[in-house]
Amino acid sequence: MSTESNATISEVVQRLLPQRDALTAAVTEAILREIPEFAHDARLMTLLEAAASENISAAMHAISLGSRLDLIDAPAAGIEHARILAQREVPITVLLRAYRLGQTRFLEGVFEQTRDLELEHGSGALELVRAVSTYIDRISDQVASAYEQERELWVGSKAALRQHWVNQILTEGTVDVAQAEGAMRYRLSGWHVAVEAWIEGNHDSANVVGFFDRATAMLKRITHVRGEHLSVPTDGFQLRLWLPVTHGFSVDGSELAQALSEAGVPVRMAIGAVRQGVTGFRSSARTAQKVKSMALSAGASAPAVLTHGEVAPIALVIDDPDEVEHFVSQTLKDLALPDLRSDDLRETLLTYLEANRSYHVAASRLHVHRNTVHYRVQQAMDQVGMELSADTLALQLALTICRWRSNGTGQVSER
Repeated sequence: MSTESNATISEVVQRLLPQRDALTAAVTEAILREIPEFAHDARLMTLLEAAASENISAAMHAISLGSRLDLIDAPAAGIEHARILAQREVPITVLLRAYRLGQTRFLEGVFEQTRDLELEHGSGALELVRAVSTYIDRISDQVASAYEQERELWVGSKAALRQHWVNQILTEGTVDVAQAEGAMRYRLSGWHVAVEAWIEGNHDSANVVGFFDRATAMLKRITHVRGEHLSVPTDGFQLRLWLPVTHGFSVDGSELAQALSEAGVPVRMAIGAVRQGVTGFRSSARTAQKVKSMALSAGASAPAVLTHGEVAPIALVIDDPDEVEHFVSQTLKDLALPDLRSDDLRETLLTYLEANRSYHVAASRLHVHRNTVHYRVQQAMDQVGMELSADTLALQLALTICRWRSNGTGQVSER
């Protein structure tokens, strides 16, 4: 910046110092017009006006005195404004946009007041733009840093508070519903569905939060859930969440799994049953945990998204593994053996029964020839010692249990 330019800018800004209040009002009005969130919150609006006033005064005095603009600290009101925005969970992009809008409106106001000096057409105009940009860049970095620091503290404390109340609800018979709802910002009186989400494999922990956020957004989009959900981490790679839903809520697990796969989001989900009220909040969480246990038991063969509706009959009985194994062994006999041949026969027989005993449909689902299905079904029934004309309800239940048990263990596993 040349000495002549310095003098020109300094002179212009000195002349405009009495117009500080008018410039501040113009800047504030422009920001409130473009960012209505600020206008609907009295505290945010007051802090915005104070931050605009302090920033304009600091910048104008620094320019008029020839001070270094890259050494000025953000005013207290600006820092507090950033902190409150972080607490209100207003995106940082909104904060930075406010500063860009303020910069533009301030320069417009200066040029409007200096038309007679023809500053906007000379080198002085460019120097003024550069000076204000230098100031805004420095202040923006500082308020953004204050925002991020507050967000880390706020999110951490909020997460701990949510976790406390979730634990209270899940473990205690009675709970102060109003206080819990206020702390968690989630209604307990409506219908809920709990979801267990987790990430397997080697992934950078820095990406985990983003993966969970994207997976949750996809789940809500596909199921058309509009209300605010509740989520609490259970460790660095696992998350538990509840969605506020209606009684008729349903989700297509395969559709969600495909969306996650196509988006490259390595999140698996176990979706619980739809339940109501505080007791429903608890019971839906229990069903989601059972579904997750079954997904883990099935290993790599389990889909990325498993719903309670798909495995509800099995979820009812997995609490007693010994009794389950006894039932499976008594029902399937030699077909219960944990070997690959028995696995193929069981899966073929179950698919056949699920297809309403249609060899053609079962063959299509298994991608084998119809005669192969017929042969395997006969072999399986020979091992079970039953006729296909008999009641096969217990048989189908035992086969379904085997589908979800760990390979090679011979029993349902709860991990």
